[in-house]
Amino acid sequence: MSQVLSPLFLLIVLFPMGVIGESALFSDQGYRISHYRSPLPSTPPHGELLDTQQLSKLIQSSDPLLIDLLAITLRPETAQFGLSWLPASPRKHIPGSIWLPNVGYGHLEPCMQAWFERSLHRLTGGDLARPMVFYCVTDCWMSWNAVKRASELGYRNLYWYPEGSDGWAEAGLPLVSGEPEPLPGMGGGLADTLFECPAVDLSRALEMGNDSERDGVLLFFETGQCPFCRRMRAGVLADKGLITEYRKKYIAVALDMESEQPMTDLDGSLTSAKALAHSLGVARTPTMVFLDGRGEERYRHSGLIADPRRFLALLNYVSGNHQDSLSFKEYFSSTKD
Repeated sequence: MSQVLSPLFLLIVLFPMGVIGESALFSDQGYRISHYRSPLPSTPPHGELLDTQQLSKLIQSSDPLLIDLLAITLRPETAQFGLSWLPASPRKHIPGSIWLPNVGYGHLEPCMQAWFERSLHRLTGGDLARPMVFYCVTDCWMSWNAVKRASELGYRNLYWYPEGSDGWAEAGLPLVSGEPEPLPGMGGGLADTLFECPAVDLSRALEMGNDSERDGVLLFFETGQCPFCRRMRAGVLADKGLITEYRKKYIAVALDMESEQPMTDLDGSLTSAKALAHSLGVARTPTMVFLDGRGEERYRHSGLIADPRRFLALLNYVSGNHQDSLSFKEYFSSTKD
């Protein structure tokens, strides 16, 4: 089983204390991207700041959603074990809280961004005015980033509690045991998207495909700003019938081609999704690259596929090696009634 390093650990290894300058603390979009456990500003990026007394009153008067942002290690799915959270120690948080780990990092892969968006929509019932309180522990930038991210999604009634569960406990108020919300596919159930989340080890993905006698690995290159990628995620990539058919043949992983976060390449070397896209000549999104069991490219398709019949035909086209004799357009035309 491959060893997975948390994004925070990788940041510390690659950028030790004293090496990162002030300019590297924040992304171009204004998110905190390093030194997540350090002193916080006196104001939130959006919404209102709360102290413990104010939060207690808000809970009594408005019944807000309490969102716990503490980050934890994620073990990716393997042949032996399913995708799972691996907390280093039991989490105690404010009663009634919902724990959404790892969505407070400065950069989110598209699958994690989508999970955050779907989670907030589910918890609020789509009500953009629903009061929400974001917190973590003392001196934790995860909650600050999450407030900013929720605001950019259109939520208007946001609160930031920077003292977190530490401040709540210091005030003599009770904490309860918390359990992280599951990512798609956790708990043995069918995922609501085709892809493993997140993709951190492509060599392991290739190994999983060979162990399960599947045809290979499907790489789906996207970006967070790609409207066609989002349309596919909401449509064919969330179709349970298509998920079942594709998973019979391929281990599918989604890659943000703008991401420079470290990940493991097919040969076991360290790379990033951005570098991998460049090496494969991927220049637009969405692009789907089908690899065989040796990691060699069988076929690629660039552009939106919104029709479930067409998306299934693409799978059959590649699995049947029809690309050796005719174009996908010709193949799809031949399959129509």
